[in-house]
Amino acid sequence: MNKTTFAVGSIFTLASSPLFAADESHIETTIVTATRTEQSVADILAPVTVFERADIERIQPNDLQELLSRAVGVSFVRNGGRGASTSLFLRGNQSNHTLVMIDGVRIGSATNGAPALTNLPPELIERVEIVRGSRSSLYGSEAIGGVINIITRKYHDTDGIQPMLQVGVGTQGTRKVLAALSGGNEQTQANISILHEETDGVDNTSSKAGVAGDDDAFEQTAINASFSHKINDAAELFALYQNSQTESDYDNSCRAGGVSYQCSPYTDGEVSIANIRGEFRPLESWLLTLSAGESKDESTIDYHYVDPAAVGVSGDTFDTTRRVYSLQNDWMLGEHHILTVGAERSLDHVESNLSYGEVNRGNKGGYAQWQGDYGVVDALVGFRKDDNDQFGKNETKNISLGFDLDDEIKIIASYGEGYNAPTFNDLYYPFYGVSTLNPETSQNLELELRGNQRWGNWSATRFENDVDNLIQYNPATFGPDQIEGAEIKGWEFSVSSAIQEWSIDANISLLDATDAKTGLDLRRRADKQANLDVGREWQQWSVNGSLRLVSSRFEDTANNDELGGYGLVDSTVSYRVNEQVKLQLALKNIFDKEYVSARSFSFGDYLSIGREAMLSITYTPK
Repeated sequence: MNKTTFAVGSIFTLASSPLFAADESHIETTIVTATRTEQSVADILAPVTVFERADIERIQPNDLQELLSRAVGVSFVRNGGRGASTSLFLRGNQSNHTLVMIDGVRIGSATNGAPALTNLPPELIERVEIVRGSRSSLYGSEAIGGVINIITRKYHDTDGIQPMLQVGVGTQGTRKVLAALSGGNEQTQANISILHEETDGVDNTSSKAGVAGDDDAFEQTAINASFSHKINDAAELFALYQNSQTESDYDNSCRAGGVSYQCSPYTDGEVSIANIRGEFRPLESWLLTLSAGESKDESTIDYHYVDPAAVGVSGDTFDTTRRVYSLQNDWMLGEHHILTVGAERSLDHVESNLSYGEVNRGNKGGYAQWQGDYGVVDALVGFRKDDNDQFGKNETKNISLGFDLDDEIKIIASYGEGYNAPTFNDLYYPFYGVSTLNPETSQNLELELRGNQRWGNWSATRFENDVDNLIQYNPATFGPDQIEGAEIKGWEFSVSSAIQEWSIDANISLLDATDAKTGLDLRRRADKQANLDVGREWQQWSVNGSLRLVSSRFEDTANNDELGGYGLVDSTVSYRVNEQVKLQLALKNIFDKEYVSARSFSFGDYLSIGREAMLSITYTPK
């Protein structure tokens, strides 16, 4: 049987089962990221996934990567255990083809183009909004594959002051403490929360040579602070600051004075985000939003030589700053039309002990979007023009049409263009970068069939994304290749409902990501993935089980080195002792599955984390 037919048939057979029952407690979910305006998920003309705080509590992920991997179309490659560098592939696109934001602030390193997801602990996250498909017509560069917006946890109480304390211990010597204090009144809200965690970790690579056979530890301290004040019915101010500092061990060899020495390297990393935003309503039909944000991604590599005779280079530093200033106008044109017009100015800056050809880059962007509701037909048209200091002007467009086949089923057709400027590393990293690289562009077509019915929700999506001038790392040359183009096609299926009192969430991703010229698979992309989450709550108890399946993929661009597929089983259980105390136990990779998601050039396979357990207690005095 054809794998696509089987997947579709399985989902719709399951969805039509009489065992499925309606979730009477369902509350309509809204999202902002897809259109920059608030809409219900059911009305948005784009494929989206939303993780609410309740989902995070149910899954109890050890890190953000684990949470995101539950979403349809999302996969990761991790170079070892906790704190190791990771690569995010959304719909098979490059890691720097997904724009990641925190509370609407663009983050990520300007040197390598990827966000430091390790520095974003789930305990400080309220919700995550994932939009699949190009959104460059709204956000510009980096949004070829989609956008992920991480909304931080505020712990806000409408009146008075509310403290909270959480303590956890787990395998591999893991210790974690979270403390939060929030409060305010109807006009003013404030929050501060601090998290510290440590783990002895696992050995990141299979090599046991020299000092490479030791465990690679990870440590993190994160602080999140937020403030909001309602001046009057027409004006409100918001402020955010988040800072995360990490120390990560890893396996590598080091050079000093042209000679290789044994060393125990580690990376000190720091990610910080600051933002201030004002929302004003000059007229009832006009919302004006002004914001200024800054994100910093700083890392220092310390080689820590084992041989005392080693002299010379002690490590490298990469400090990048991204500033974004924006203005957005939203006009309600009658009851069923919204016109959005905005402008952005962004500035990237790099500081490093290495010599980069350029250290500054600016971009000016303007965008316009119209949304219309004509009853059984919904429409969206978007346009953006960017003017980059290095690469000049670029225009991107987006158009989506939605048709209500009946009260419960909608079909959506979309076309979107994408754009991505090369990173500073791609262009200028010493003995690696190629300064003549061109920006990447894309054209994405997709068709989605979506159901929002009494028993639950389901969707089936076909997408085809052609990426021109794709930039990818080639392990054979140890540098970036700019290939003529890539063809990324796939299917996505998801269903969410309940059988008796058990909640069911399942999704399947089928991917065909190839070099358009050679027909070879793009490296590290799995062509099949599936997730299944099953949970139930009763009285003081809550339980959840999950299964994740990932197929094989190739480590190299020549498709000669194949990495095997794997399956992981997790489980969580929670017990609320009373209104103030809650106990949680999370078991990850229960069957201790060993798998390889990537290889190191000189230290063999990057190892999986193995079985993990975490026991935590949360105290919230009333």
